[in-house]
Amino acid sequence: MKLDLTGLRIEVTDAIRSFTEKKIKKLDKFFDESTICHVTFTDKSKGKQRVDMRIEYKSRTYLAEENTDDLYTGIEALVTKIEGQLRKDKAMNVKKRRTGIPETETAEQVEDEED
Repeated sequence: MKLDLTGLRIEVTDAIRSFTEKKIKKLDKFFDESTICHVTFTDKSKGKQRVDMRIEYKSRTYLAEENTDDLYTGIEALVTKIEGQLRKDKAMNVKKRRTGIPETETAEQVEDEED
């Protein structure tokens, strides 16, 4: 996975970059190498920072954002949120494969064919 880091009103240091790369490596098992992960760090007022993560994979976009005092805990929280979204997607796909086409879709198709 390719990593794109952007800092708005904040400098992305080597320590932040290496920590982010290390945490994002956990998500490599879900995505291929051509996937791009955009991470934006924004410095807000009164010591607060905002961290946003966007991963576009095939036709799905995974978004997560975190307002935090510490960038490192914010990055960890983002990775956890993205993993949760991935688990939810996987569970929905497995459920669709097991149950097949929902009954509402088949009823609509039958009505369209009759007309």
